[in-house]
Amino acid sequence: MQDGNIRSNTTKVSIIKLEEFSYKCTEDKVITEYPFSLIINGKDKKTFLCTPYKLEELTVGYLTTKGYIREEKDIISLEIDETRKISNVTTKNIEMPYENQIIELNEMNNFKYEVIESDTHIHVDTVYEIMKFNLNYSRLFKDTGGAHCVAIFENDKEIVVCEDVARHNAMDKAIGYCILKNINLDNKIIVVSGRISFEMLSKAAKAKIPIIISKSAPTNLSIELANKLNITLIGFVRGQKMNIYTHSHRVKV
Repeated sequence: MQDGNIRSNTTKVSIIKLEEFSYKCTEDKVITEYPFSLIINGKDKKTFLCTPYKLEELTVGYLTTKGYIREEKDIISLEIDETRKISNVTTKNIEMPYENQIIELNEMNNFKYEVIESDTHIHVDTVYEIMKFNLNYSRLFKDTGGAHCVAIFENDKEIVVCEDVARHNAMDKAIGYCILKNINLDNKIIVVSGRISFEMLSKAAKAKIPIIISKSAPTNLSIELANKLNITLIGFVRGQKMNIYTHSHRVKV
């Protein structure tokens, strides 16, 4: 397997900057949005608009959160073609079905996920601490104002931090890193900078992560799915405040 930093994560552009009654011509940094395609088993294709680093992690994380693989050894081959902007992957099985419960959601089709069984817990002070770390870490956001940041922790110990123009890509990169390093995720905590949608919650569920934390809001479907899957969902972590939406037994005061 290979990966490469194909181009810069930021791009310089010329702008006119207006401040009150004066303006000037200057340069600014914007985040790079990079088209990158994934071909799975010669047929399934997904095109990402992503930040061009940790592309191997992005590929492996996506395969995990979409159910194609459970661990790295489920991948037969993975080749990244930097010129064509393509990742070509062959997995052991064309599809990797989960032997799990079917969760029925209102206004949606049936989705298959495993209910999370984990005795992992977190202290409220640790929630504040790791959220502060996540927000302070985001170098790309500081440079461009256009990046999302996702971090994975074991209690208060940082495992990995990933940034991307899209929050779901950042999550796939963080999960993919752990899969490539054979790091068990069922006792980990994932911290995200953006809102927790159904898609974001489902990615954490497929990776068997029991606690997800955000500075922003969840959606109604993410709360419903977290309730059904025994995932602790915490949102609006700002300063010394937070909202615990589901399974508060894992949060210690």
